[in-house]
Amino acid sequence: MKIQELLKSGYDILKSKNIETYMLDTQLILSKVINRDKLFIITNRDLQLDKDKIEEFFRLIKFRERKMPVKYILQSAEFMGFNYFIKSGVLIPRPDTEILVEEALSEIKMRNLRKLCDVCCGSGIIGISLANYIEDLQVIFYDISSIAIEVTNINVERFNLKQRVKVLKSDLLKRAIEDKCKFDIIVSNPPYIKKEVIETLMEDVKNYEPFIALCGGEDGLDFYRRIIEESKKVLNPDGSIIFEIGYDQKEEITELLEVSGFKDVVCVKDLSGNDRVIKGRLY
Repeated sequence: MKIQELLKSGYDILKSKNIETYMLDTQLILSKVINRDKLFIITNRDLQLDKDKIEEFFRLIKFRERKMPVKYILQSAEFMGFNYFIKSGVLIPRPDTEILVEEALSEIKMRNLRKLCDVCCGSGIIGISLANYIEDLQVIFYDISSIAIEVTNINVERFNLKQRVKVLKSDLLKRAIEDKCKFDIIVSNPPYIKKEVIETLMEDVKNYEPFIALCGGEDGLDFYRRIIEESKKVLNPDGSIIFEIGYDQKEEITELLEVSGFKDVVCVKDLSGNDRVIKGRLY
């Protein structure tokens, strides 16, 4: 089969499943299979592909047909201008999380902070992005998921950061407390969706993204409570904490921080005008 025939087949299959991005997804999947960019595909439509490539293309199209997110199929996602390895078992990076990185970047530069903790690190995109932008930043990543630890380590190696970072398995900050670590700043995008809401999410999210990375308990605040309480044992004086939050969680998380002794609590909105990031300092 030629490239143009494969593209048409992919378009027809995905369009029949009401996948709005059927054209782009098909092109990206074929690009992965033949290891060439989209421009090559568009300008070489008459190129004949061998049997192995054709079979691999239809195998991956079948995953997308079942609503698996295309980024899991490609095992790749862009974030903050960097290309990260991801796979099923870690959360897919969202543009909204870039707000968290930008706020952390500003805080680190303004206050010359050097020791950072990324807890619930997932694929490591937050801490790695910050380490890429700040050359002498020291970062420790924590996650309870073995897949998250594996993926973060792969991304650390991709960006040659092994000398400045550690990736450790931990139930939130338990390991940091045991090791008597101290940090200038803690960043986290913890699970924050209410348990009852999970079933209402889109198929490609609820059926494929890890429940452990989505569900924040009955009220969505379980992880914030624990991280805030545990952070007081590992933050240096005047240390900062920065969270990504759900659009409707500003008041509750602000109160959790202030009751726990954090001052200068500020909420930052995302590009859609929703509350997205909260930060505070422990005096």
